[in-house]
Amino acid sequence: MDFDRAVAQLDTLVQTLERDGDERALELLQLIDAIHRPALELIARGELEHSVARALLTMYDLAPIDDQLQVEEALDQVRPYIQSHGGDVELLDVEGGVVHVRLSGSCIGCAGSAMTLKRGIEEVLLEHYAGFRELIPHEPEQASPLLQIQNLKRPVFVEAATVDEVAEGHLKAVVLGELSILIAGVGGEVYALKNGCALDGLPLEGGRLTGNVVVCPWHNCAYDVRSGKRVDDPAEAGLAVVPVSIEDGRVRVAVNVA
Repeated sequence: MDFDRAVAQLDTLVQTLERDGDERALELLQLIDAIHRPALELIARGELEHSVARALLTMYDLAPIDDQLQVEEALDQVRPYIQSHGGDVELLDVEGGVVHVRLSGSCIGCAGSAMTLKRGIEEVLLEHYAGFRELIPHEPEQASPLLQIQNLKRPVFVEAATVDEVAEGHLKAVVLGELSILIAGVGGEVYALKNGCALDGLPLEGGRLTGNVVVCPWHNCAYDVRSGKRVDDPAEAGLAVVPVSIEDGRVRVAVNVA
């Protein structure tokens, strides 16, 4: 469609919406202006590398997507899995398709870290970052020896269920000592989190699990079982995730870091 025809059709559409009393007409124009005006002003001044200008150019496939942004968006796909196991991943640098990351938390010194990299980070980079060539993990920044000793807290895992009991789409509540835990089978993985709605601690096991979201049966609060975050109201407090280990078909959870 050529420029003049597109402008004419847009004008006709807006007039039709205004005639029908649809307030969305004005909102539509305001949104278009809010997105395009600051970006076009930057482009007109030649500031093509400004983030706002690049965002608009990228929107219309007129500029390549920044490698760092592609990698960060890819890592966001796998972070809930890593966080559910008590760890995290930080992007350090991207250079020529080589991605440098740092693992932290329970991932450090864990025998499952290599598997986490292979199954999680590398696979998601291959899928979402076209220029991916290699993943290079880096050691965490070293604190003082005294601080390392003070902060040392290895997870203690206790058997909580069998893998069959938490098959895909299933929930299982367990009580280990004073700790109540909800275990969920999602996407071929097993996740665990504190079994108690963040509002008042009432148990969640009677709730509905849809995909990776469990809905509290008491208040309809919705939580991502992979990260514990509220998905219906992200500003509200979520639930603490509990690190999980799978050994010989049995699900073990960390009872001292939950």
